[in-house]
Amino acid sequence: MSDNAARSRPDSGEDTNIIETLQSLTVAFALAMTVRAFVTEGFVIPTGSMAPTLLGAHLRYQSPATGYSYAFDAAPVVDLARRTVDGQMRDFPRPLFDPMVSTQTPIEGRSNLQLATQARMGDRVLVLKFLYPFFAPGRWDVVVFKNPTDPTGDTQNYIKRLVGLPDEQLLTVDGDVFTAPLDGGLADFRVARKPEYVQRTVWQPVWDSDYAPTDVKRLAEVMRRPWEGAPLAGEGWDTSGRALTVGVATPSELKWNNAILPITDWNAYNVHRGNPLVYPVSDIRVAAAIEADDPTALATELELTARGHLFTFAIANGELTLSLRHFEATEPSKVATFPIGIPAAGRPCELEFWHVDESMQVWLNGSRVGSLEYDWPIEDRIRYTYLGRTVEQYASDPIDTVGPPPQLSWRFRGSPLSLHRVRVDRDLHYRPTELHPGDQADTNGEYVTGLGFGSDVMRPGRLEAGQFLMMGDNSAASRDGRVWGRPHPLVTRTYGLEAPFVVPTPLLLGKAWCVYFPAPLPFNGTGKAIIPDFGELRFIR
Repeated sequence: MSDNAARSRPDSGEDTNIIETLQSLTVAFALAMTVRAFVTEGFVIPTGSMAPTLLGAHLRYQSPATGYSYAFDAAPVVDLARRTVDGQMRDFPRPLFDPMVSTQTPIEGRSNLQLATQARMGDRVLVLKFLYPFFAPGRWDVVVFKNPTDPTGDTQNYIKRLVGLPDEQLLTVDGDVFTAPLDGGLADFRVARKPEYVQRTVWQPVWDSDYAPTDVKRLAEVMRRPWEGAPLAGEGWDTSGRALTVGVATPSELKWNNAILPITDWNAYNVHRGNPLVYPVSDIRVAAAIEADDPTALATELELTARGHLFTFAIANGELTLSLRHFEATEPSKVATFPIGIPAAGRPCELEFWHVDESMQVWLNGSRVGSLEYDWPIEDRIRYTYLGRTVEQYASDPIDTVGPPPQLSWRFRGSPLSLHRVRVDRDLHYRPTELHPGDQADTNGEYVTGLGFGSDVMRPGRLEAGQFLMMGDNSAASRDGRVWGRPHPLVTRTYGLEAPFVVPTPLLLGKAWCVYFPAPLPFNGTGKAIIPDFGELRFIR
C-alpha cells in the first residue's frame, strides 16, 4: 500500500507541473497581449520616408574610394530585377556613387540582379503606446499612426514625424516650418525651432574629411576624369588627407566649392529614384576639431552667405561674436557677444557652428557657448531667400522657385593649425508640394487639387482641435500628410473628420521609442541578412 502511494506521487506531481506550466503560459500570454495592446509594440519600417533617420527596405554600399558607407532605397533595384523581357529576366548595370566625392559621377557599377539579392529589410522599432492618453503629443515626435485615408489593416500603420499641432496654421517655406495662431495673419507666422536632441539626430551629411580618397589616381580612372579635390580648400592649405592643415600664422582662408559638392537637400537614400530636382539648403552645421600651435593667438571667422545676408561667427581674444548683416547695409542688424574659453596648447577643441531654424549657435566640446536668434516675417524670408520675390510671385510657383546656393568661407590667423574631422551637414528640408490624383484614394470622394497642405502662402494650412500633420524626414521621397487628400469615409463617420491631410487624435498609436532590431547584416558565407546590426541600436529622436 505504501509502495503504491509512493509511486503515485510523481504522477500527481507531473500532472501538477503540466497544469502550472499551462497556467504560467496563459498568464505570460495575457501579459504579453496586454503589453502589446497598451504599453509597447514592435513595428517594422517598410519604406524610406523617414530616411536616413529610420531605414526601410534598403541596400548598403561602402565606397572603395573613401570607405564611406550609406544606405539607399532597395525598391528601384528590386522592382527592376523583377521585370522580364519576352519572359526572360534581363540584367542592367547599376551606377553607384560616393557622396563624399561626387553626387553626379558614379565610381563603379554593379549588376542590378546581384544587388537585388542583397536587399535588407527595414529597421524594427518599439512604440510606446501608453504615452498619448496621458501626455499630449509634441512637435517633432516620431509617431506611429493609422493613415486616415485608408485606416484598415496593419499595412496602414504609418510612421512619420509630427510637425503640425492642433489649433494652429502652418506653412513650409525654404525648407523650414512656420506656424501662427488660427486667427493670425501672414505677419504672425514664425519659425518652429527644433530642440537640440532632435536637431542632432536630423543633421544629414554633406561632406566629412575623414572620408578622403585613399588612391586619387585610381579614383580618377574609375571616374574617367581627375578628382577635383576636397570641396573645402584654400591657398596654402593641405586638404589632400583626413586633416586640413596650414603651416603659417598669417591670414588664410578655406572656401566651399559648390561645383564639387553643392549644399542641397540631395539624399543618398534616393540615389536611384530618378528625381533630379534639388533645393539649396542654408540651414547647415560646420564642425571640426581645431588643433592650434598657439591657441591663445588664434582667431577664426566663419562666414555664411545666405538669404541675402552675411552670417558671421567670429572667435578672437576669448570672445565669440555672432552677427548678421544684409548685403545692402553697412552695419549688422543683429550682434551678440559671449565669452569663450581658449583650450591649452596640444588639446584640440571641437567647434560646431550652426545656422538653423533662424538661429545662429556655437558649440564648444558639446556645450553651447552662444546663440543669436532672428525672427523674420514670411514676406521677408521669401524676399531675402528668393532674390527679391514678393509673396504673390512666390505663391504662383513655389515648386520651381529656387534661391541661390549658400556660400561658405572660413578664415584663420595667428597660429599654424590642423582641422580634424571637418564636417558639413545640412538640416531637414521640407520641400513645397503639389497635389496629384495618384496620391489620393479613389474611395474618399472628390480629389483635392492645387498645392499641398502648407505650401500655399496665400492659403496656409489649418489644423483644428485634435488634428495633427505628419511629414517624413526624407521630404524628396515621402508620401507626407500634405498630399493625402480626403479621409476615408469610415474615419469621417467614426470621428467626424472631414478635413483632408490631417490625422485625428484617435488614430495616433504611439511614439516611436527605439530601434531594437536594426536592419540585419548578411551571415558570412550565405549572403542571408539575419544578424542584427547591433551597432545601429539607438533611441529615436
